[in-house]
Order: sequence, then structure tokens, then C-alpha cells
Amino acid sequence: MKIALQFLLLSIIYGCNSSSQEKKINSKENVDTLAVNQIIDEQKQDQKIIDTAITDTFSIKKDTLEGKIVDSIQDDITSTSEKKEIIVSKKPKEKKDKKVQKIRPNHTIWDQLTKKYVSSTGKVNYKGFKSNISKIDQYLAHLQKVYPKKGWTKNEKLAYWFNLYNAATIRLVANTYPVKSIKDINSGKPWDKKFIKSGSKVYSLNQIENTIVRPNYNEPRLHVAFNCAAVSCPKLLKGAFFPSKLNYQLEKLSKNWINDTSKNKIQSDKVVISKIFEWYAVDFKKGVIPFINTYATTKAKESAKIQYLEYNWNLND
Repeated sequence: MKIALQFLLLSIIYGCNSSSQEKKINSKENVDTLAVNQIIDEQKQDQKIIDTAITDTFSIKKDTLEGKIVDSIQDDITSTSEKKEIIVSKKPKEKKDKKVQKIRPNHTIWDQLTKKYVSSTGKVNYKGFKSNISKIDQYLAHLQKVYPKKGWTKNEKLAYWFNLYNAATIRLVANTYPVKSIKDINSGKPWDKKFIKSGSKVYSLNQIENTIVRPNYNEPRLHVAFNCAAVSCPKLLKGAFFPSKLNYQLEKLSKNWINDTSKNKIQSDKVVISKIFEWYAVDFKKGVIPFINTYATTKAKESAKIQYLEYNWNLND
């Protein structure tokens, strides 16, 4: 609007001046030299007005055009900056998610406690565990928060469940110690007591062994990993299970258990073995004898007669 008004003003000025100048020049009889000079001066002044108006007009156009260009550039910069801020704001979240996925349980507390209170012969110092029951609780609380996820390996999951089961068993016994047998707890059904927390769920010892591990992992050596706190049970591991050396630990425990004559007596034609082989025969898919021969110093024939030892439920202390 401002530019249009300026052009209209210029047209009026220029038209008026032109008409006036023609009248003056055509009246030759009234014009002398002075008058002519005056007309020329007026023309110069008028031309200056016109030039100034044109210059102002183009300056306005130029400023307007430059302003639009600057605004456009600033908008582009702002848009780019906002995009960068969005990308930057997303990156920490992605990193955080990846970090969360990599979290694994720390078994150090359980490793230290078992090395301190479990003897090389498998005797368990429940009195010592009871004096450190707060540390067991700390470890169990940690396992509740850091529980198996989809991305965990088989060994990571098994190590978790083995350690959780054993720590919970020791916690159960230590809490009521001294007792003669684990079967003196919870009206003779200690394995049905639901008190073990993993994530938002609460399990019993039976559920961990018989509904989680046994059906899902096809691992017959789990019977040397789970400790039932009884004399006839395979020895409790002196230390914690770790994913990186789980196979080695299970192999060592299996060999010690099979060749422990207080728990298994192996001969070529006859084997007198733990009741565990009778109770959980289905877990030994290749057969009991082949499993025994994998670890036994003396190999039994496939046709060897099998008998089962009476299970001693006295506490392994």
C-alpha cells in the first residue's frame, strides 16, 4: 500500500510540473532569460524529487525482499535446529533402552556366602547363614528386580534359577534353624510354600523346579544344581553358578555326585543309586544307565540291575 501511494504521488507531481512547464515555455512573449533559468531550476528540483521517490521505492522493495529471504533462512535454521533437538532427545532414550537390556544379575553376594558357609564335603553351616540372613535377603531382593528376559541366554537363565532356588532354600531353613529336617517346615511341605519373588510373580520351590526349569530346558544335570537341604541330596555348590562356567560347574557336580559312594554305588552288573533317578526318570531321556556311565569311574552294563537307596531327609548340616 505504501509503495502504491508513492507512485501515485509521483504521477501527480510529474503531471502538474509538466503542464506548468509547457505553459511557461509556450508564452514566449512573457519569458525572458531569467524566467527560463528559473524554469530550468524548477525542473532540476522536480527531477530530484522524482529520483528520491524512486530510490525510496526500490529501497523499500529491496528491504522487503531481503526481509523475506532472511525470514525464510531463519525459518529453515529454526526448523533444522528443532529437528536436531528431536534427534538428540531420542538418542539418550535409545541408549538407555540398550543399557537396560544388558543388565544381568550380580551373583557376588551368594558366591561369597556359600564359599564361607559351605564346606568342601557339602556340609552347610546354617548358623552362619542365619547370622547373615540380611545379606541373603539383599541378594533375593536383587534377583527379584533383575529377572530373566527374552534376550538372556540359556546359561544366564539357568544360573539365575539355580541360584535363586538354592538361596531361597537356605533362607527358608536358616529362618527356622535349628531344625532336624527341611520337612519340619511348613507342615512337611516346604517346597509348596510360595515366598520366592521374581519380577512381579511369587513362586514356590516346586514351581521353580517343576514348572519352569524341568519342562523348558531339557537339562538332566539340573538335579545336581538344585539343593534340597537334605543329606541324600547332591552337595550344595560351594560358590554361585555363573553363566560363563555353568557347563563346567554342572559337569564337576555330576561327576562328584555319581561317584560319591554314600549316594550311588556303581558296579558292572548292579547299580544302587539315588531315589532321584526313580523320581525323575523322565528327565534322563537317554536313559539312567547312559547318564551314569557318562560320569562313573566304573561303567555299568545296559542290562545292569537297578536298585534305589532310601532317601535321608535329615538336614545337611
